[in-house]
Amino acid sequence: QNIAGKNCRNQMGLEVDDLAPEFDGIFCFLRITEIDGYNQMNIVAAFWNGLLRLFQTRRYILLAFGVNFLLALVFAAGLASTLSDSLGHSLAGENLRNGFDPLWHQAFSAQASGLAAAFRPAVVGIGAVFESLDTMLSGNFLQEYWGVVALGVLYILVWTFLAGGFISLYAEENEQPSFFQRAADLFPRFFVLTVMAGVVYFLLFHFGLDLLSEAVKALTRETIDERIDFLYTAAKYLVIWMLIWTVNLIFDYSKILTAVSGHKNTLSAPLKAASVIFSNFRKTYGLYFLIGLVWAGMLLLYWLIAPGAGQSSGFAILAAFAVGQLYLLMRIALRCLFYAGQTTLFKSISEE
Repeated sequence: QNIAGKNCRNQMGLEVDDLAPEFDGIFCFLRITEIDGYNQMNIVAAFWNGLLRLFQTRRYILLAFGVNFLLALVFAAGLASTLSDSLGHSLAGENLRNGFDPLWHQAFSAQASGLAAAFRPAVVGIGAVFESLDTMLSGNFLQEYWGVVALGVLYILVWTFLAGGFISLYAEENEQPSFFQRAADLFPRFFVLTVMAGVVYFLLFHFGLDLLSEAVKALTRETIDERIDFLYTAAKYLVIWMLIWTVNLIFDYSKILTAVSGHKNTLSAPLKAASVIFSNFRKTYGLYFLIGLVWAGMLLLYWLIAPGAGQSSGFAILAAFAVGQLYLLMRIALRCLFYAGQTTLFKSISEE
């Protein structure tokens, strides 16, 4: 069985020693599913193929995590200096050693400005996730402190660069291209795609969300039943989420199309990607929602174990920090899983 597993690995273009022998059965399952190359690959096989390919790029995933950590550290250093000036050797500083002090935070928030104004209990633990989602869905992300917006833009640019390297690695079955060389080669075209996506998201949140909100108000103006109002509001956000997922899918596959097929016309890439997506609606959306379920499960687990702002001992603070960093590492791995699974599926579709 081990020899068969190694053969399966070699046929899939993976290093024999990259993964433990326990994965041999899965490799054979994937190889059996890949009749005539990729032609018969289904959603589950694409998911498993993408999951296993994460192990090939684990050092680059750790590199991406390190870059994210350094970006956050720059802003954390500035915030730490502000907090140190506020607390000093005051009684509030001593109180914070025993837990969160709401009275101090109320006084601090009243005079805080810039990045310090973003320091609040809601950004700790699972609150940070919900705060980000609320900011995005309300379309207020550009109203944040300019430093936070600048960090977000820098984060997007970094991932625009890294995406080229990851997709190129996942696209190659046998030869492993240079991660940084491919990332640099694809960055100009990926940058244009990122700008195009940003424009679409801006229009969606600035105009689309307002139009849907006005439509809900018009439909519920004469309604006194709160359940009807709730249903219309839920439908509004469902439509918004579906549009977000669709835009995300289109530009993910635009990048994959550019990297895998060498598509040169960046402006037409989203149209070609949309054609691929809607021509294979069940597969593309099915894989997207399957990986999305993994994200939902991970988010639920983090919600259950993530500590809040009430930590006081050094060990508890370090544990809370470690849990948060582990969640961020899993988020990065999940982003790469989207790239890996979708690249595998795209190659399967293009060879049919």
